[in-house]
Amino acid sequence: MKRTSEISKIAGVSKRTLQFYDDEGMIKVERSENNYRLYDEKTLEKLWEIMVYKEMGLKLGDIKQLLVMSENEKKGFYKAYIEQIEEKIKELERQERFISLIIAKGLPQIPDENSDVTYKSRIAEIRRGCVDEEYRL
Repeated sequence: MKRTSEISKIAGVSKRTLQFYDDEGMIKVERSENNYRLYDEKTLEKLWEIMVYKEMGLKLGDIKQLLVMSENEKKGFYKAYIEQIEEKIKELERQERFISLIIAKGLPQIPDENSDVTYKSRIAEIRRGCVDEEYRL
């Protein structure tokens, strides 16, 4: 059994982070007679798992769910999470292309007030690349 200060050094996280995980029920620690938090090997394994999930970019709520899932459920979660990441990558690539277009051609002209085109729809058209040939300064 190790105390919070020892685990903080081993894990490279603050004592407050360890206390937070305990308070949130993510790890289960025992208490000494002097009310010190004590960590066993099983708790260290949970802490490792939490830290890996944090590195994956998962939110606290997702991490809490993962901690109680079976290995099969976790695999399904990972696959769904990869799909979310892939969608984010696609969105970031669209943003990159849009910004590159602005760099190359400057801000597009504001749609004519008398047209049926809203600012938002015009930007969406440009972003989709539907009207690159019409895009002018």
